[in-house]
Amino acid sequence: MIKRTAIISTCILSLTGMTRIASAATPAWLVGSTIKGFIASYDWTSINNQFSKYNQYTLTEGGGLFLGTPTYDGFSVAVEPLVQSGLGLHASNPNHVSRTLGPSVTALGQAYIKYHNYRTTFKVGDFELKNTPWNSSAMGIRLLPMTFQGVHIKTSPMTGLTFYATRIFRFRYVNQSQYNRGTVYSTYKPNILDRASSGFLSVGAAYNGRILGDPGIKSNDSLWFWDYYQYARLYLAQSINSVEMGSIKGLFGVQLMHAGKKNGFLGSVNAQLYGGEVGMAYKPIKVVFTYDYLPAHPGTFNYGGLVTPYNSTTDSGPLFSQPITDSTEDFGSGSAYGVHFYYTGIKNLFTQLRFIYLHMRTSQIYSNFRDISLITSYKFSHVHGLRVKNIANFATKLPGTNLPNFFQNRLMLIYNF
Repeated sequence: MIKRTAIISTCILSLTGMTRIASAATPAWLVGSTIKGFIASYDWTSINNQFSKYNQYTLTEGGGLFLGTPTYDGFSVAVEPLVQSGLGLHASNPNHVSRTLGPSVTALGQAYIKYHNYRTTFKVGDFELKNTPWNSSAMGIRLLPMTFQGVHIKTSPMTGLTFYATRIFRFRYVNQSQYNRGTVYSTYKPNILDRASSGFLSVGAAYNGRILGDPGIKSNDSLWFWDYYQYARLYLAQSINSVEMGSIKGLFGVQLMHAGKKNGFLGSVNAQLYGGEVGMAYKPIKVVFTYDYLPAHPGTFNYGGLVTPYNSTTDSGPLFSQPITDSTEDFGSGSAYGVHFYYTGIKNLFTQLRFIYLHMRTSQIYSNFRDISLITSYKFSHVHGLRVKNIANFATKLPGTNLPNFFQNRLMLIYNF
């Protein structure tokens, strides 16, 4: 792995130089265009995998190249092809290869027309969704992002306040080359494998700024609504705040959610979530305690669990208490507890130690699940855009299985240019 990583690093350094040369010789008609992208190497080790009875070792390379035209009267066009490949290095037995990193993927991840003017952005086509909880293109634990097909509007009438409206018709999962009318549930829930979804509609508002002009109090607040057709309607209200008290910063947040539908692909849905977090930061250390509670509702999906058709088993979403190896929303109703410890005392190095305990159920019987994660990320000073990230997880046996305790490690080398 060290040799392979060294080869990739050499290619990245060469590409850095070529990018600088190319930008210095940009033709006049291309001034104002956008050329950027990423190259990544992803090494996945999964022992006693909770989704497979086989241990999995997967080394995958890939990336994307984003090309955007200059803006004319507010209009521009952009495309971004994406590639993922094992370069012939995967195990011959597909059971030993991660289903999200194993397939070779060649996709047109983004291809959209954009209009931007008067602090408003309008996109139509295929695109990534960012800063939108529950349907995010963030690549935290996968090599390629999830992308969506539809219409997206974002407007900021004043500093710190942003409104969103989105209508999605199709999506492309992280290991897929084509857009389709499925959801993540179509991948992980066999009973709805072949059922086509009409997508979803979402509207949201977010505020990020000072409270009452006080420079020591900051707030990050959001209100969201999603209509996941054939699944459920989901509502979210959340507020995360910080208060500066000299060299110490206090942190506290609350979140409320509700999901409901009488009849759909998942049957009856009725879920409520109440969450809170509190913490303190004293540079370079920050500690946050988190809690989420979902009351039980017998006879409903997952005994009162949330419905998240595009996040299940894929992304942690906005819940305060979330493990890395799994998603709290997939465990049904009950309580989730967490402790997050951050350390930023070393230049360019981010460190987080996360402990999560779940006491939840999808039936009358409670089950306990524990997950501890160590997340580190280092940005190289002399190569702008190059970073290495590692996520190590240890989890107790997944309830309802005969598998022993579970270990997983993700080593990523990423270059953004």
